[in-house]
Amino acid sequence: MGLTVGLMYNLGKYERPEEGEPPDANAELDSEQTVGAVANALASAGHQVIRIEGDEEAYAKLRQCRPDIVFNICEGLRGASRESQIPAMLDMLGIPYTGSGVLALAVSLDKTIAKKMLLYHGVPTPAFRTFHPGEPVDWTGLRFPLFVKPALEGSSKGITPESKVNNPAELIDRVLWVHDLYRQPALVEEFIDGREFTVGLVGNDRPMIFPLMEINFRLVPPEHGNVYSYQFKQEWDADDYYLCPADVDPALEALLKQTAVAAFRALGCVDVSRVDIRLSPEGVPFVLEVNPLPGLSPGFSDLCRQAEKAGWTYDQLVNSILDAALARCAAADARRRRLAETAD
Repeated sequence: MGLTVGLMYNLGKYERPEEGEPPDANAELDSEQTVGAVANALASAGHQVIRIEGDEEAYAKLRQCRPDIVFNICEGLRGASRESQIPAMLDMLGIPYTGSGVLALAVSLDKTIAKKMLLYHGVPTPAFRTFHPGEPVDWTGLRFPLFVKPALEGSSKGITPESKVNNPAELIDRVLWVHDLYRQPALVEEFIDGREFTVGLVGNDRPMIFPLMEINFRLVPPEHGNVYSYQFKQEWDADDYYLCPADVDPALEALLKQTAVAAFRALGCVDVSRVDIRLSPEGVPFVLEVNPLPGLSPGFSDLCRQAEKAGWTYDQLVNSILDAALARCAAADARRRRLAETAD
């Protein structure tokens, strides 16, 4: 028997940014096509789908329709913890949802906090420092080349070939560029000059790990360099640029997957995530980012490409995420019942 599933999203991917905003301001938002594809996938499993825009009216709509569960792909409207806004509403209303909760989403979006959490749990991540607007740029202890990016963004926003800096002058210019254009701190980390991989996971106790994907920098113009930029994602979307399954030996494959699961657990993620990893020349996997809200654009998003290479249809991917959340919620309810019976 199907469920009533609230599909929550934020549209606007292809809208023109407002004056004064960066050109990639809407990169993380969804398109009508993606929302429609997710809705159709859920309906194919027999669920009734209610579409709900994750805007200022969302709380009232949720109170009115009270879905059995929400399939959450909301990026949030504004602020440093914007991805947590809808999950906070859902927690308040007692409505279960797919994907990570308030804390994991807030931590993952704040790259500085995420890296501190990874280090605490022993997960390698590049040495870094964060510079807030108005602070002096002191790179003491960091080795060039360095990499500069907005500290509170996803979807490769603010990532260009110029993000890689080779000297103090370039570093200062780029940090100020992030401050001025994105109005937020700049994260500066040591550049790991090696192969880049993406690891997609679905599930919880023993998550399904899709075939590894390697970003193929060999085909891009030399002046672009090995930077997985916003431009890369928009202009070079043919399969040749995304090597999946990646050409790795069994030992390296196991190490990359182990590292991805460790990062997934370190940040408290559930149900689904994508982990971006760079391999150092010495063979050490460094976690760059953990994305607990990976894109679900059919045939385009990294997770969708990986699932396809694993032999999954798009509908299977979407409904496996839903099933993982349902199983997790059922297990949590069972634990609560056992605790209540013990207390009695």
